[in-house]
Amino acid sequence: MNLPISTSSAFFLDLYARYQRDPYSVPADWRVYLEGLNDNERSISDLSQRLIEAYRVHGHLEAKLDPLGLNLPIGVDRLDRLRKEIEGQAERRLTLTVGVPRTMTMGVLASELARIYSGSSALEASHVEDEMMRDWLYDIYEKTFAESASADLVSRALESIALADTFEDFIRMKFPSKKRFGVEGAESSIVFLRELLRIACLAGVGETTIGGMHRGRLATLATVLDKPVGLLLAEIKGRDLTNGGADFTGDVPYHLGYAGELIRGDRRMKVTISPHPSHLMTVAPVVTGLARAKRAGCVGDVLCLLLHTDAAFAGQGLTSEVLQLGGLVGYQVGGTIHLVVNNQIGFTTTVSEGRSSRYCTDIGKSTGVPVIHVNGDDPLAVMRAAEVALAWRRHTSRDILIDLVCYRRNGHNELDEPSFTQPRVSAIIKGRPSLRESFAAEIASEYPDARSQADAAAAEFRAAMQRGYEAIESLRPNDDSNRPIAWANIRRADSADLLLPVATGVAIEQLREIGAATCTLPADIVAHPKVAQFYQKRLETILSGHGINFATAEALAFATLLAEGVPVRLSGQDTVRGTFTQRHLAVHDMQTDRRFLPLGVAAARGISFEPVNSPLSEYAILGFEYGHSLADPHQLTVWEAQFGDFLNGAQIVVDQFIVSAEAKWEMMSGLVVQLPHGLEGQGPDHSSAKIERLLQLAAGSNIIIANPSTPANLFHLLRRQVVAPWRKPLFMIAPKSLLRQKNCASDLAEMGAGTGFRPIIAEEDKADCSRVILCSGKIYYDLMAMRAALGREKDVALVSIEQLHPFPVAELSAVLGRHQKAECIWCQEEPENQGAQSHILELLRQDKRTHGRIVKAISRPRLPVAAGGSIERHEIEQQQLVRRALDQSVGPDRHEGSGATRLAGEAHRTVCQESTGLDGQLGE
Repeated sequence: MNLPISTSSAFFLDLYARYQRDPYSVPADWRVYLEGLNDNERSISDLSQRLIEAYRVHGHLEAKLDPLGLNLPIGVDRLDRLRKEIEGQAERRLTLTVGVPRTMTMGVLASELARIYSGSSALEASHVEDEMMRDWLYDIYEKTFAESASADLVSRALESIALADTFEDFIRMKFPSKKRFGVEGAESSIVFLRELLRIACLAGVGETTIGGMHRGRLATLATVLDKPVGLLLAEIKGRDLTNGGADFTGDVPYHLGYAGELIRGDRRMKVTISPHPSHLMTVAPVVTGLARAKRAGCVGDVLCLLLHTDAAFAGQGLTSEVLQLGGLVGYQVGGTIHLVVNNQIGFTTTVSEGRSSRYCTDIGKSTGVPVIHVNGDDPLAVMRAAEVALAWRRHTSRDILIDLVCYRRNGHNELDEPSFTQPRVSAIIKGRPSLRESFAAEIASEYPDARSQADAAAAEFRAAMQRGYEAIESLRPNDDSNRPIAWANIRRADSADLLLPVATGVAIEQLREIGAATCTLPADIVAHPKVAQFYQKRLETILSGHGINFATAEALAFATLLAEGVPVRLSGQDTVRGTFTQRHLAVHDMQTDRRFLPLGVAAARGISFEPVNSPLSEYAILGFEYGHSLADPHQLTVWEAQFGDFLNGAQIVVDQFIVSAEAKWEMMSGLVVQLPHGLEGQGPDHSSAKIERLLQLAAGSNIIIANPSTPANLFHLLRRQVVAPWRKPLFMIAPKSLLRQKNCASDLAEMGAGTGFRPIIAEEDKADCSRVILCSGKIYYDLMAMRAALGREKDVALVSIEQLHPFPVAELSAVLGRHQKAECIWCQEEPENQGAQSHILELLRQDKRTHGRIVKAISRPRLPVAAGGSIERHEIEQQQLVRRALDQSVGPDRHEGSGATRLAGEAHRTVCQESTGLDGQLGE
């Protein structure tokens, strides 16, 4: 059947398929045309359509993707049947677009489809739900892979391979005992990256942010990102070329990041590859968050590029979380290109041991991400995959996956022996020529100049490496040479700096003006009556200047920053309304569901306020927000756990980035992590921010841990994150029950001009007291109430420690100095083995200014959980605990009373401990 060119596209094939399902689903003129086709024409057209669809859906199963030839393609019954049908009609001609519009026989069609979809590359896109996008992808894939290779394309491919080969050979010779996680066996990953970034740069992409992996990291830095080879070689040798201080640890060279610029033609593009830990997938959400933040301030597009290995991509649950983010409004980055370097093994773990899916990329199908599989030994196909990937991303702003099937010529690293566990595969690999040799031989006759050009480029590169190697010892430490321009005026801070006061207050009239504006709802918004009442009461407290609660203080902190030109982003599970119905940052129209953000009214022109309800994830979301905080110090990024306990779901991000990135990589962040905390009889999973874990991770000036007990202090903490001349991650132990505690309120004057965060809140009128009780958090209010009930206001002073790290020892010493004869007690509601108790007692024991004081500790007994789940039991325990802190004498624990007032045995008694003098011995 000969069809006119106008009917020979994917559009016609789709139209004809719809006509076959329902003739009345197509326009009337097309229906008349299609009805006029004779039976024979219909048969041929139907057969060609079925063949194309079959290859599009099943062709990947027959593709020759494994360069080692061990994982053989499987036959597909449907394709076999269709090929048999064609046998008798192979010479029938038709006009179709498969690659380019042309007239071809059925036999040629079958051959072309097999080459494009079942050759050394394959496309999986049938799971893409959007029909128009899916057909567009089939069309661009077919056109791109049907094109003949140009001499320039071939030369670029061979040059990339030659550079990678030269780099690894040089490093192997100069540093034979170093781990480098070389790219040998996956040289085509360098081909992909060089081609992708070349096309992106020429297309006007302003910046590319990259999250990488160990495999090929050093070669990528040298041959793709143009990192100065002398500096790279010095790092490989082990030289420290930073100006890191006493807290600086550094990291191995294949973990380090780099920021530079690529020049292709007359275009320039910034490139940033983030440092990463050995938890390979952890860097993915970090870089995604960084890309989103950079998109706000970049001239031109920002490309997010993530590099993975097959074992990590298939094995880590974080992969699913990251892929989910790609389609969510609050986390979109314009589409991420994922390159999965498929080694077909994870360390020593085989595919059959490492995953249950056919492909390492199958998890992407769950979120509708298309996948291009490509044989790593076909560098031309790899380059075409790069072209298609970028085209898809630009056309749809959606993610795409590249499964680059390759192998490792060495073991997991160069000091590993792969034949111990995979002897047969190792023997096959050792018998193979390098990709540089095999590809050069393959193209020699058709492209005779390509090899000489690649060899010349490789020789020049090798000479540059030799010069760099010879100059290693002459290199001197640089002063933040890779520091982003936005961070130029942010200075590094030590613990002493973090304890200096920062004026974060705002003029009271300005607070009232901003507060009034952000509490006034538009007339065309029909708010829920309780929400309208919420804003009315908030307005009344702001105008009166009294009774400011935590939620209002937080809103004022956000609003004043927005008014000062500081973008604010808050994300987490249900954060927009607030887990405890305390925020209502978005007001929903009860009739239309239209959403209005009252705080947005305060924002200066062009400044964004972005409150986001996150998916039910902590790991990826915290990583994303941390990455977002890295882009610009003049923004506020806040992540809130639904309950503080839920931070344990993101502990890897905390360990590998938030608390350690400045020490390892000199990366600063002002991220705020809000962790609702407080024992209220709500069970072990909704009570604790695991303060003890955070304090264990605190060292020097790496992080700030604060437990504000007043709304004013929360206001100042949030503003300090941006106003201060330094940036540190802040772990804020956030309130729960205090959100509605009537006594927990501040005056507007406490947030006025000249005010700031108070690391210690101490009573000034208790000079003659007999006891000083140190505490932190909401127990302050329980102690205050019990003190009043017992009539001990005059002789018991309460001191609330609002910042746990860096600890304000000097300020506490001054407070205790006013009470030289008073007994000193630490009281917490957390169990003895949790909370801040051990940290506080050790600090007081060690510091010369306080070690002479006897400090007794009152807490719950050691428990394997954070809290109990009985409200009645909790309230009894809490009453007894604060009573013991206020008793005339604190001795061995005694239980009095019976029935409901008596605690059930040893497991639920309140513990009183003593730390005496310098010995620090604890006991009942």
